[in-house]
Amino acid sequence: MICSVYRPSRRNNKGIRVRSRTWYGQYRLNPGAPITKVPLHTTDRQVAEKLLRDIITQRERQAAGLAPTNEVKDAALRTIEDHLNDYIRDLRARGRADDYIYNVERLVLRMCSECGWTHVGHITAKSFLTWREERARTKAPKTLNQDLDCIRGLLQWMNRQGSLDVDPLVNVSKAKTLGKERRVRRAMTTDEFQRFLAVAGSRRLPYLLAGYTGLRRSELGALRWADIHLEAQQPFISVRASTTKNARPALIPLHPDTVSALLEAFTGSGAADGLVFTHIPDMTTFRKDLERARIPYKDALGRQADFHALRHTLATQLMTSGVHPRVVMEIMRHSDMKLTTRIYLDASQLPTAAAVNSLPKICVQGCVQKVVPGCQEVSNVSTQQTANDQSQPPANTGVNSDLSRVGEG
Repeated sequence: MICSVYRPSRRNNKGIRVRSRTWYGQYRLNPGAPITKVPLHTTDRQVAEKLLRDIITQRERQAAGLAPTNEVKDAALRTIEDHLNDYIRDLRARGRADDYIYNVERLVLRMCSECGWTHVGHITAKSFLTWREERARTKAPKTLNQDLDCIRGLLQWMNRQGSLDVDPLVNVSKAKTLGKERRVRRAMTTDEFQRFLAVAGSRRLPYLLAGYTGLRRSELGALRWADIHLEAQQPFISVRASTTKNARPALIPLHPDTVSALLEAFTGSGAADGLVFTHIPDMTTFRKDLERARIPYKDALGRQADFHALRHTLATQLMTSGVHPRVVMEIMRHSDMKLTTRIYLDASQLPTAAAVNSLPKICVQGCVQKVVPGCQEVSNVSTQQTANDQSQPPANTGVNSDLSRVGEG
């Protein structure tokens, strides 16, 4: 390792070499690394040597992860809002959706304001948990987890950029959502869905598409006739990435019933590149259609049948029809199988009784228990065996064979 102080020299106007009054240091921590030169801003040699030793110690601690880097120190002096602006610019450069960016910026700024955070050093797990506990009185666990995801997204981004050593919220657990959902949806049965479509009138087509393709309400509103390919051997809808929730394109095959309904609607429509629906029914209209079909908006368990529940209906109908869960996951455009099988599948519609009844029979005829007055229950088979085999008792050669001799003599 190279470590030395020196005073550089230069020639003056008269060509005479003159040494600098202040000292400089030079060091190299690892062989092969370039030599680093630093000004020490002192005229005292001993002070210069002490300053250089401190610099080298600091660099060695940083290399071992025992001390913050200069980038971390500089980042600590900037406000969270400054870092957030850089983060937002990076999200836009990566092509994230505008509504996602808007929500991230809004939630982080509100959180910082309510928690009293201005700099990254103010963010602590304790202050966040105190804020979340207060917010949990009015917000669902899913919303609380979105808050945590937003602020941790910023902190993890800073960590990747080298502006933050450790995420202060890394050990904060998410709020439990299972069993605490404020909005639990259910799937319509086949009979309910048929009755619902029968009373829908002009709204039948968007309901039919939602129930047979899984398109969300916003995706239906952005659907254009140019996205629908009815001329293909297997008709399908090409969903544009700009309209989907996960910002990914998708190809959705069409059921024959939806093909017929779309052909009928397209005949009387305008331009081929126009919107399929100029208006999607709102929840007020949706609930009125439920009433006309005599379908309760909420069942006995408090689960509701709203527009998004049509996606639950699709997933449940596919699963109960015997479609493989991985195929259902693909049709639903989910990234996690648990979301398909635990959230969107209405377990109350699973054929559990039929599954139990399909089990093989293991009892032979005559295994019916009879009660003998004054005695314990016996069976026909055991009674007949006792009568027929009194002369030849079965041999007991197992580990409990000695029990056969209890009471003998």
